[in-house]
Amino acid sequence: MKKLIIVAVVAVLLIIGGISFSIYHSSVKDVQSAEEKAATQAKKEFNLKSVTSTQPYFGNHAFYVVEGTNRSNQKVIAWMPKSKKQTAVLKKASSGITKEKAISIVKNDKNPQEIKSVRLGIENKKPLWEVTYVDKDKKHLTYYYLDFSSGEFIKRYSLSQS
Repeated sequence: MKKLIIVAVVAVLLIIGGISFSIYHSSVKDVQSAEEKAATQAKKEFNLKSVTSTQPYFGNHAFYVVEGTNRSNQKVIAWMPKSKKQTAVLKKASSGITKEKAISIVKNDKNPQEIKSVRLGIENKKPLWEVTYVDKDKKHLTYYYLDFSSGEFIKRYSLSQS
């Protein structure tokens, strides 16, 4: 009887594990497929020679940020919308501030305890850097937005941490 219970518990755990893996794999595959589609579209629309990375950004609208090189071997960034109602944007990487500069600006302005993430995004057709950080009192998680081209402050919002 004891062996039967153990076998039943193991079988149930294996089934639950298999279903969980299947759901996870399916959702990751969908995201990867959307990123690959955005990279292909950016290559086609902006005549890119290569793509080095693709990252999703979910602001007011969903975009995929595609980094690569153009035919002149210049580093470029394309913001590719998920919806056809939005417009794709292409910028030379050199026309904006770097990730390191964005971090430096936030550190100088806000003196955060910890930088959690830094990513490119776009709002209202304006490319930007989204810097997420924990404040020095460890009470808030803050999203701080800087203009991609100038590094100027755009907006910020904070969430209380429990």
